[in-house]
Amino acid sequence: MISAPGLRLILTAALAVLAVYALWRAVRAPRLAGGVSHLLHAAMAVAMAVMCWPQGMDVPAVPQAVFFVAAALWFPVAAVAGGPGGTGRSRAQKVLAALPHTAVMAGMAWMLHAMDESMGASPHASGAAGHGASGGHHAAAPADLAAMSLHGSGQQTVSWILAAAFVALCLWWLARGFDAARSPAPVSARPAASSSAQQVPGDLLCHGVMALVMAVMFVLVA
Repeated sequence: MISAPGLRLILTAALAVLAVYALWRAVRAPRLAGGVSHLLHAAMAVAMAVMCWPQGMDVPAVPQAVFFVAAALWFPVAAVAGGPGGTGRSRAQKVLAALPHTAVMAGMAWMLHAMDESMGASPHASGAAGHGASGGHHAAAPADLAAMSLHGSGQQTVSWILAAAFVALCLWWLARGFDAARSPAPVSARPAASSSAQQVPGDLLCHGVMALVMAVMFVLVA
């Protein structure tokens, strides 16, 4: 999807670091639900990294979109199933804390769906460019930074709105991550309620970087 080699390598490197970190956190997670959540973030980082490369245009988009819709639903469902759990947070607070992750996964699903629709409707698409009938990615007319762009003002407007939303989410996560990193109390000494993925400085910073990469990709396809 990304034509500029430098930008492609930068985003791929960032996403590779995020994927490795998420896998490391999944292995160390004390609870199954936390491990699954980290694995979903790792899967998203890998999918985004693949999307950056020309070969990623041949990966079927529909199965990926379905997967990330399910991933988006996982976070609030897991929060509801977990209940208060004696961690000092109510079920409603846990669901609210899960919504940003739901937004990230849903945004990924929408991007895949919108790209698949745009490439299938593109008059420039051809059999040599991809596999539209089978739900794969297709290259559209090349741009300076991206190999394709969304068709229709509606999708482009939504893409810009989502880009702005993810920039705001990025700043929110990074600010919280830097504040948590400056906290005098080590992570191991914090209460159990603070040991969730959103309270660990590394997790917050990685979520912020992920949201930033998402924003960049929304801008590129808009």
